[in-house]
Amino acid sequence: MSGNIAHDHGDKVFVFSETITPIAERADDVLSISLKSSEALAGQPGLIQSMVTRSEKKGGEICTTTIWKSKQDFQNFMKSDEVAALLKSDDMVNIKAWISEYKMLMSDLVAGWHG
Repeated sequence: MSGNIAHDHGDKVFVFSETITPIAERADDVLSISLKSSEALAGQPGLIQSMVTRSEKKGGEICTTTIWKSKQDFQNFMKSDEVAALLKSDDMVNIKAWISEYKMLMSDLVAGWHG
């Protein structure tokens, strides 16, 4: 790790990842909703990082990843008014219709670093 500074976030870091496969004609719309959702996370208590990635393959998978100081911080966010509003939003209705596959992974961070 020469040249990088390790940032220690403790031993309870929790990672939530989604892999979304959009239907081809709606890939840009799904990406837009994912980016909008990621931006809305800014400032949430306990959130360390939010990322949205897209497969290099045209129309391929979109992955969202959030990293939290703890599982409790993630669970508190999931119970928030912001999430309740999101679940009732047009974006959520649309994204459900515009994807062919959805997978999620909830995990404890075992090891990691960033500069």
